[in-house]
Amino acid sequence: MAFIRAKYINGEYYFYLVESRREGKLVYQDILKYLGKRGDAERYALEKKMKLPGIKEYAKEGERELAKQISLKKKSLDSLRPFPPTLENRLREELVVIWTYHSTAIEGSALSLKETATILAEGIVVGNKPITDYLAAKGHRDAVNLVFKWVDEGKKNLTEKDLLEIHRATMKNVIDSNVGAYRPVQVYLPGSSYIPPPPNQVQPLVSKLLREINLNPKKHDPIKLAATTHVDFESIHPFVDGNGRVGRLIANWILMKNGYTPIVISKAERLRYFRMMEEAQTRFTSLRIVKFFDRKVDAALDFYLKRLKPSVVPKSR
Repeated sequence: MAFIRAKYINGEYYFYLVESRREGKLVYQDILKYLGKRGDAERYALEKKMKLPGIKEYAKEGERELAKQISLKKKSLDSLRPFPPTLENRLREELVVIWTYHSTAIEGSALSLKETATILAEGIVVGNKPITDYLAAKGHRDAVNLVFKWVDEGKKNLTEKDLLEIHRATMKNVIDSNVGAYRPVQVYLPGSSYIPPPPNQVQPLVSKLLREINLNPKKHDPIKLAATTHVDFESIHPFVDGNGRVGRLIANWILMKNGYTPIVISKAERLRYFRMMEEAQTRFTSLRIVKFFDRKVDAALDFYLKRLKPSVVPKSR
């Protein structure tokens, strides 16, 4: 008898047409056909009048597997610390370019990866793109280096002064006013049904968020703390501009100070990332964005391990 089976691999569901057969007292399951991801499987099931499997049990199994995978990879990375200084610097240079390219592209920068690398490495403007895009890349590079500095110095707590400093580093020469200062006006998020709080609530909400970051009263693990902090920060939207870039920098500082590697949310993930953020802001559930951060941390660990010592990268099941 044929049926549809789901398999949860690295945060995605994959569906297969499977047939059971009995040989004596043993039952075997043979894969007859790969159906694709959920949309393709739903169309196939509708056409063939079949049922899709319930996916909750697969999700839980997948989450446990991913958590084990992240733990194993982090242990492998920790075994390689401290990294050789030359290799560490090379890794950081590569990461700064990738991180800057994607984070600024999410916010609308038109620079290519090559143009971003050139302006950061050589200070040379190549291509016919808006000058603010080049300035935004340089500002983001400076802000990333500031986060690395905090980690190197063993910074444990984030202060209001730090928050304003990192905004100033990110947005200097990019915006004309309110650099390193909270917004004095109401702001709105294009395409989102969520409306941030009025400007007079920004400072007290930021103070409350900083206490939660530093004390972690809910005892969240570092990945969940980074994800929920990111949602809370973007919900406050404390600045006129630069909130996304600064929010991702802060989330990465939380990960890095706890021994994880920084994540990079790619330009290609922009719309899905925005939808997950809006869901968290309007439905008061961070479940999807936390799972998203889990997958990004897993990929970020691979980024480091493959460059430090490829032979130690644990294979995903």
